[in-house]
Amino acid sequence: MNSNSRNIFFIVGTLFITLTSCKSNTYLLTNHDYKTGVDFTQGKWLLNTINSTKENRDKLTQETTLFFTENIGNRYYFRADVNSLLLPENIPLNPNKEQIKSLQAGTGFDYFINVSTKKNKDELGTVSLFDDEQSTEENNAEVTLEIYDLNLHQIIYTQKAIGSDRAEKQKSIWETKKSNKLIDNINFHRSSNKLVLGSLKKILKDLKKKSIPKK
Repeated sequence: MNSNSRNIFFIVGTLFITLTSCKSNTYLLTNHDYKTGVDFTQGKWLLNTINSTKENRDKLTQETTLFFTENIGNRYYFRADVNSLLLPENIPLNPNKEQIKSLQAGTGFDYFINVSTKKNKDELGTVSLFDDEQSTEENNAEVTLEIYDLNLHQIIYTQKAIGSDRAEKQKSIWETKKSNKLIDNINFHRSSNKLVLGSLKKILKDLKKKSIPKK
């Protein structure tokens, strides 16, 4: 078998495995109180250092920066790139009015973006064989994104997304009982790191849908 034939065989085999694998990951938004988003046409925006593990932080920062740059333009800034800010190292979610006033005094910005992540469960590998139908193993992660209007001293948007992937065996494409075929028992799962990124994207999609776009 020549190299081209082997490559084609590998690609077809990979696609077949992927199509017959268990698809069990979901992303859910938990906050339904905010029916509207924000006004992207106004003010200067500052993204705080994302509260996440080191292995996720850079990717999440890139994704968030790309989103707000596209929707705000040159009125968007990242905390690490701005000099002379007077801010505490850690800024908690759901700040009160006095805390938001302090953010205004320490930044001089109009809007502040705060993002925090959490990995709740990390029990599944990315590839598993012969999942037990009764298994309760799960990968689970969440992301919370808040936006504060520093001039009005209030939270104007907050959303949390939870991403999960469970060990959940489904019927095979042959509609048989649990098969002894290896290919019928391979399941792919999203790691908790990927669930964090997927949860962030779910929130950003919600925010864009509800917000006033820049002109």
